[in-house]
Amino acid sequence: MRLCLLAVLLAAPLFAQNDVEPWPPEALAKALAAEPASELDKHIKSLIESYEARIAKLKAEDAFVRASMPSLRDNLTLLYREYNQDKKRYPQDHFPVKSCIESIEMDMKRFLDDALEQNIDPLKGFSGRWARKVCWIPETALLAHYDLIVPNGYDPAKKYPVIYSFQSDPDDKFTRSAGYFLIRSIQVGYPKSFVGLEYRTRAILEDASLDFNIDPLRIYGTGFSYGGHTDLVFAWRFPDIFAAIVPICNDLRDERAPFVKYIRTPTFLLYGNSDSFLGTGKKLYDWMVEAKCPVKWETYEGGHDATFPFQKNPKMLTDFFEQHKLDPNPKTITKIVEHPRYSRAFWVNAKLVKNAPAKATFSVRVLENNRIEVDANDEIAALDLYLNSNLVDMEKPVTVASGEKVLFEGPAAAKVTIKIRDGEEYRLAENKPLYERLDAVRRRAGFEK
Repeated sequence: MRLCLLAVLLAAPLFAQNDVEPWPPEALAKALAAEPASELDKHIKSLIESYEARIAKLKAEDAFVRASMPSLRDNLTLLYREYNQDKKRYPQDHFPVKSCIESIEMDMKRFLDDALEQNIDPLKGFSGRWARKVCWIPETALLAHYDLIVPNGYDPAKKYPVIYSFQSDPDDKFTRSAGYFLIRSIQVGYPKSFVGLEYRTRAILEDASLDFNIDPLRIYGTGFSYGGHTDLVFAWRFPDIFAAIVPICNDLRDERAPFVKYIRTPTFLLYGNSDSFLGTGKKLYDWMVEAKCPVKWETYEGGHDATFPFQKNPKMLTDFFEQHKLDPNPKTITKIVEHPRYSRAFWVNAKLVKNAPAKATFSVRVLENNRIEVDANDEIAALDLYLNSNLVDMEKPVTVASGEKVLFEGPAAAKVTIKIRDGEEYRLAENKPLYERLDAVRRRAGFEK
């Protein structure tokens, strides 16, 4: 729902009929012409036909209807896309497609049955509510389910922080009163693929940002056990997502555990004082302290259980989160690139010398007088630096050096490529930092920057 559009629509003149985009798009309508392939597809088709007929009966000139139309059509698009798709394609860690369809029905009921068909604003009184939401994951062509808990007193004119929980969840009554969105129930059991989980996480956050005024620089990660493990992996792979993380009793203890030394996301490691993973957790903490990572350690009375920090004292989390906001232009970046798909860190993207890096690492520091220092190991062929006025004086020349060796000297530009060594450069498709993607989504939705 585009909450912020309502005020605009109330004041704006009505759109002429010929200004409205044709609906449904031809490709979607064409797909529906085929006979349903299963009983669930038969149900999906009946839902689409019913919703289209009910929406057509709404008063198009009503501002509430016009403000709600993008969300109604988003839900319809999900149904069109899923129609006659192979329902067995969903991995075990995804919510079943039938459950996703039921969640879409709940969302449509809130819009149509409970509001628009009774001439009631569906956006009124949404603060403090819980919703089961569904979005589309473009990279995998799957529906993704998530629960969204809206803070009390939600005002679409203001940006709000988000707690994103990978496993088990903070108390939702507390998050509502504390002024945080809570995103939970993103998967079933443990993730079968971290790549799939990455796609799902980005899609969910983009979907939530289209509907609600979410602050891209105040997204916080948490999770219990393997969920805390996931927080840490995401922090070293994608430093642009979370402003801070609180892993609870994390069980990270495989060969990648030393990679925590490259985490620069503020991290609060919490363990029960009799947790079976306490020893390995302390080792992670020691590695991070040695590497000068921004890390905090604390224990509580208990074992491998998140009840205390999630239910009894969730303020432990928000007290930590409130101290941190993501800096989109850090002047020091240290990164490990364990695979080419994780080459980006904020305003720096690495080009690797081969497809399977042993352990590609780089460090970039912005110094005075438009000087940038670079350190990179043998797996890095080049670095793309995406410069802006928050990093350097764009009106003056930039010098990039590695020790005594000058790698680049010339005008500042939005993109400067620094060649470090010869080699066949390899990099997957470039991903923009998540905060940039969310900001673009927010602008499309009409939220103020």
